[in-house]
Amino acid sequence: MSNKILVPIDFSENANTAVQFAIDLAKKRGFDIHLYHNYTVSSSTFDDVNSDSSDDNFKADVLMADLIEKLKANNPTIVFTSKCERGIITESLLKETKNTTYSAIIMGTKGKTDDTSVIVGSTTYAVSQKSNIPVIAIPFNYQTKDIKKIGLLSNFKYAELDTLNEYIKIFGSDVKVQIIHVHYHSESESDIEDKLEIWKYQIKKHTEITDVDIEVDSIQTDVEELDTIPEVINDIIKDEEIDVVLITKTRKSFFERLFKKSVAKQIIHHPIIPTFFSKA
Repeated sequence: MSNKILVPIDFSENANTAVQFAIDLAKKRGFDIHLYHNYTVSSSTFDDVNSDSSDDNFKADVLMADLIEKLKANNPTIVFTSKCERGIITESLLKETKNTTYSAIIMGTKGKTDDTSVIVGSTTYAVSQKSNIPVIAIPFNYQTKDIKKIGLLSNFKYAELDTLNEYIKIFGSDVKVQIIHVHYHSESESDIEDKLEIWKYQIKKHTEITDVDIEVDSIQTDVEELDTIPEVINDIIKDEEIDVVLITKTRKSFFERLFKKSVAKQIIHHPIIPTFFSKA
């Protein structure tokens, strides 16, 4: 297992939130942290064209050096490394993960408020769909806290067990799992609950997690009207006090339909808790 976490940053407030999440995880699990930045027009030059800094000294390099120095001073037990390079983040970030072994990518879901931001919800989602390692999306202004309960969005796919085991490798198994399944009113509630009980047994059998519960809810609407699905999921997250939600990417699955338009906007662009995406 790698012991390094990759954190893409654009020096925005929410990128700092993602960094803090990574720091808290690193302290608990012994990870190193690698900060990664792609140059943009706004980040590669100083606002003051008459700055005393040399032409070779990019603004981003200075900001990164200052950030690393501050982080090392405040967190002396953690190893920090960094890299700044040109490129399109959705391409260069994935290239970085293939060149070096990382355990996961931790990134914010909202970056700078101007048009030059490169860390935004759509970028996080695009990276999560192609990444060969798990991606953990951190909400804007998230306050890091102990993770006691995780929610597993489930459609009874064995890949969900892989997602749980990926989570365990990074965060550990001392956590409660809430299996969340959202279905349509035409389905039998009792049949679904029977399936969930079987799935509950499978999780205990194939992972190190033993504290498992189920949560089932229905959508009273036509199958094509998906707008209410994220609302139901978010309601469950709030009611059950879930700390992290886990999403499994499987081909031709229920969740392929979830990640369209308003659903992606609700879950990725405006998440209410950290969202853990399984590797592609």
